[in-house]
Amino acid sequence: MSISQVVEGKAHILAYGGKISEISKKAAVFYNPRMKLNRDISIFTLSVFAEDIKRPITVADPLAATGVRGIRYALEVSGVSEILFSDLNPTAIRLIKKNIAKNKIKNAVVEQEDANVFLSGRKNKIDFIDIDPFGTPLPFLDSGARVVSISGMLAITATDTAPLSGTYPRASLRKYGAKPLRCDVQHELGIRILIANIARECAKYDKGFIPVLSLSDLHYFRVFGKVRKSKSAADASVKSIGYFIYCKECGYRGFAPDNCQKACPNCSAKTDYAGPLWTGKIFDAEFCSKVFQKSKAVEDKRLEKILGLIRDEALIDAPWYEIGFLSSVFHTNPPRIDEFVEKLQKAGFKASRTHFSPTGVRTDAGINEIRKLI
Repeated sequence: MSISQVVEGKAHILAYGGKISEISKKAAVFYNPRMKLNRDISIFTLSVFAEDIKRPITVADPLAATGVRGIRYALEVSGVSEILFSDLNPTAIRLIKKNIAKNKIKNAVVEQEDANVFLSGRKNKIDFIDIDPFGTPLPFLDSGARVVSISGMLAITATDTAPLSGTYPRASLRKYGAKPLRCDVQHELGIRILIANIARECAKYDKGFIPVLSLSDLHYFRVFGKVRKSKSAADASVKSIGYFIYCKECGYRGFAPDNCQKACPNCSAKTDYAGPLWTGKIFDAEFCSKVFQKSKAVEDKRLEKILGLIRDEALIDAPWYEIGFLSSVFHTNPPRIDEFVEKLQKAGFKASRTHFSPTGVRTDAGINEIRKLI
């Protein structure tokens, strides 16, 4: 393995090289440049969180690999009082220590330890826990939910998008306890299944989980959420877990507390479902707007575009639709996306494009109103 210097954000790190296709659990020390956007958004999100919380915060990176994520937090986010790094790989630990010294990070703690043992061994609660594994985050959610502070934040990545999105439904049932659904909005449903699992883990410790920003990009899902310590907050989170009801005949979609709705309320055809999953908001509009404003300081058009789309769709608490799917259901030619969004808005509905798909539209218009306008 060759080692080289990488510059990302304000961080200058040493990293082992290799092809993206070679990155695996066995090669966990590799630096993955494709995850830079993930880390950029994490920097902006932590910055907004730190500004909102208005006190020094402790950050944990328990699956640190090269340490680039935690090092960037230390260098680029004001208000971070301590960064906690851990990794089970001894090679990773040596690299993290070199990179911390190289970037002159003074407020760092580094331990060679299993992520769960590391988190569980902390005497004090942690304000911001970033769980960014290769694969599923499920083995680490209990520790994260237990250790996060009473007004903290969890940042969770899942790269096992195939089970969550319905490619491997049995794997989703085994791991996440939920039925996924292959359909035009399958990636959002995957994120909602993930959020439901996070919320349940938090609820075990009388903590509520409130999603503020959700992201689907490349091969991964990313969820940021505030944690609030109270039985009422936990109850509210659990109450937001239900099912997604879907009709492939007419395009109807909606949420329900159970999966007993066998007939479509719009056309009476047999429906399909996904869940249990999160039925509440997956964005906080004000928070997403602040994160978008942070992105303007960085010259990255793709980053700004994604966060701009998230900012816009965060204002609409309603499902989104794939234009190609609607056109096939209604037997029409697909309209231009921007023109259709404008048409919905002129008709008095909320509407925007979505970051989930370049041909998707999020709107509070019902399926029959959409049919008339399309």
